[in-house]
Amino acid sequence: MPARTIKDILTETKHARNGLPAFNYSDVWDLTAIANAAETMGVDVMVACNPFVAANLGPDVCQAMVDALDARSSVSLFNHLVHSNTVDLCITAIDAGYPSVMIDGSQLCLEENIRMTSEVVKYAHPKGVMVEAEVGKIKGSGAEGDFSGGDFLAEVDEVVELVAKTNVDTLAVGIGTAHGFYTEKPQIHFDRLAEIAASVETPLVLHGGTGIPDSDIRKAIMMGITKVNVGTIIYTSYMDYLKKALNEVNGQSYTLDIMDKVLPHVESITSDRIRVITQTDTE
Repeated sequence: MPARTIKDILTETKHARNGLPAFNYSDVWDLTAIANAAETMGVDVMVACNPFVAANLGPDVCQAMVDALDARSSVSLFNHLVHSNTVDLCITAIDAGYPSVMIDGSQLCLEENIRMTSEVVKYAHPKGVMVEAEVGKIKGSGAEGDFSGGDFLAEVDEVVELVAKTNVDTLAVGIGTAHGFYTEKPQIHFDRLAEIAASVETPLVLHGGTGIPDSDIRKAIMMGITKVNVGTIIYTSYMDYLKKALNEVNGQSYTLDIMDKVLPHVESITSDRIRVITQTDTE
């Protein structure tokens, strides 16, 4: 039986009111922890690298890592380039074998966002690659972007126009979520999400999944979100447990000895997010 494609899964999750988990990775170790969690939970996941990771490791290396872990797994790992603000990086990732890329023109005017998205779609679709775009803005700062203004909400008419003119496959929408940890309770504009979901059939993506209450994640999925991106909690947990393990080592230690202590913690956190997003429970 052929493996399911990303489009198959998104169609299923949309009809079932469930979510496709997407986790950011920064190297082979946290990627391995994500893959192990997906295997344990029996759930297909997307694994995403931001432009900083792609530029430093190389899209070819990132894709090779995902391919190797996917080949030995009973579930599927789909590599994804997240928040690229250049067409060229998307093309490089596509040529390296990525099955999904995101072109983020949300900081630009709608006309330029549409132009860039259309260019990536035109290159990607003949190769069977999916494209994600963004309308509105994801708050917060970091490697994936920097926005702290008040004008973050996606406008419904802009969503409709971009979808109609680009034939994009998935769409991230600004509804109040943020990259990084929240300093106060997230104020998600579910009313705007409902308006957008009623206006387009395109699968919608929730960015900034770290720190959103579980009930709000489930509510967003029930209202039309089909993919949930989680990044900050993965790499910060990875770094925190790595620092703790290194501080506990007396004398010389081997990398694998340290990672044996670190990865189970990252796997546990990832599994918990999978459980919430997909309502999967292995018990």
